This record gives sequence, structure tokens and C-alpha cells, in this order.
Amino acid sequence: MGTTFEVILAGEDLAFLEGAANEALDEVERLEARLSHYIPASDVCDLNLRGAFEPVRVEPATFDLLRRAVFLGRITGGAFDCTAGPLVKCWGFFRGTGRMPEPEAVEEARSRVGSHLLEFDPAEHSVRLLREGVEVHLGGIGKGYAVDRMAEVLRGLGVESALMHGGRSTIYGLGAPPDEPAWEVGITDPRNRETRVGVVGLRDRALSTSGDYEQFFEWDGRRYSHVLDPRTGEPAQGMWSAAILAESATDTDALSTAAFVLGEAGTREICEQYPELGAILIPDPGPGNTLNVVVLGNVDLRLEDGADLTRRTAADE
Repeated sequence: MGTTFEVILAGEDLAFLEGAANEALDEVERLEARLSHYIPASDVCDLNLRGAFEPVRVEPATFDLLRRAVFLGRITGGAFDCTAGPLVKCWGFFRGTGRMPEPEAVEEARSRVGSHLLEFDPAEHSVRLLREGVEVHLGGIGKGYAVDRMAEVLRGLGVESALMHGGRSTIYGLGAPPDEPAWEVGITDPRNRETRVGVVGLRDRALSTSGDYEQFFEWDGRRYSHVLDPRTGEPAQGMWSAAILAESATDTDALSTAAFVLGEAGTREICEQYPELGAILIPDPGPGNTLNVVVLGNVDLRLEDGADLTRRTAADE
């Protein structure tokens, strides 16, 4: 999945914990072989190759994940879209660090993006692409799904306390460390990756963060992030980072991308619609302005002492 997965376990039986950790990481390897858009034999690559010409049967778990991705795209108004593959390639983020495309190329790519271009057959567990050139790309949800599956494996083995992550952008806290109420996870300053703006507790809960610092390029003095707005075909602007908290890492992975695209107003609407969600947004403050942290929904953020920032919640308005 183009990143490093890690699991930290708490307990007394070292041999058991090492075995459990290996089982969880092996599950990530299995998912990589099924969901990667870089491995030709994967379900995703097979679908992208044949789906415009015939229905393609996929594993039931892949089918369910694609349906979940479409649902998450729908509730975000298309700010997250699992068919954004053509745009990812157009902007040079598929195997590179990004590039400035021609406007005509962006429009052409955008015409091949949209979850309405996926047709599902639940009886056959098959998917069809309704236009040639449509590509499923699970980069915005696959890591979260893998983290959820890791947690399932550990629970099934009887592990009660673990912290796991995929590339540090999606983290899940299973139970809590000994004698602690939750796993404490830092929210990183988007412009100084060595410092934190605050800390949140995770207990049977996930946190995913999307930011403009992960993959980007600069053109004519402007930063262009790999987080693309499928509705416009352009890199999202106006946010430095967006974090979402929920019980499902699959959901937080996709929704953090959507929150980065939607900004404060759109993310607030989603949090109001789904009260179990929490959001921590850091908008672009503009030149010379103080970093501003916006907290929405179900989240308890403890700011770092001495952090040069302000905090704003819905109650402040």
C-alpha cells in the first residue's frame, strides 16, 4: 500500500503477542494482493482492466468495501470518490510527486470520475464500469480498511490492548494501555512535523488525518496537494490538515479526505448528520496569522502547552 504498517501490543505473554502481531501484519499483505492498483492480479486491477466490457466478479469482501466507498462518497457529496484514479494519474501522483496538467487533460479525466459510473450486482458479487477509462482507486480508503482488518484479527486472537497504524495517517486504538483510559495520539503541526498541536485519546476508536504535507508540488508559488477534489478535478485548497475520529478506520480514512476537500462548513454538516464523528481541522491561516484549530463533533482534544495556536469549536460561534 505504499506505506509502513505497525502494531504495538500490551500484555505479559511476549511469544503470544509477537505471534498475534505477525498475524495482523500478514492480513495487510493479503489485502495488498487483493486491493492494490499496482498489482496486476489484484481484484482492483482486474476490475479496471475488464470492467468496462463485462461484469467482473470480485471477492465478497472487496464488493462490500466498494459499496461502502460509494456510500461514503454519497454522504460527502462526492468530496470522496473511489473512482478518482484518472485524476490521480492526470496530476502525476500515481507513481510520481505531481505535475501541472493542461486544463483539457483535467476535464477529460474528470469525465471518467464518479461513483455513478459503477454498477453493482449483489447476487453475483460483480461490478461493472459504465464507461471505458473509469478506474477504481482505493488509496483514500484502503489503509483504513486494512487497519480495521488488523483490529479484527487481534480481537479474534484475544488481544485486548493494541495500537496500530498504516503510515501513521490512520491509527486505531484497541482497548487501552495498562492503567490508562485510552491510547494517546498526537495531532501533528502541519508545517512542523516535529511538534504536536494537541493530543486525543483512542479507545476502540480510529483517527485518520489528511494533509497537504504528504505529497505535493509547488507551481508558480502555490502548493498543490495530492488530495484532489473529484468534483472539480483540482487539488483541494484552503486546508492544511483534516482529521476525523470514528469507530471505523475505513470510514475515518475516507472521511478525512472528504473533510480536507470540504473544509469547515461541509465537515460541520457531516458531523451534525452523524453525531458519532469527531473532526479536528487546521485551515490555512494565511500569511502572518496564528494557526487555528477547529474542533467539531465528538472529540476531546487536549492542546499542547505553549502551542502557538487558537482553538475554536461550534460553541464559540
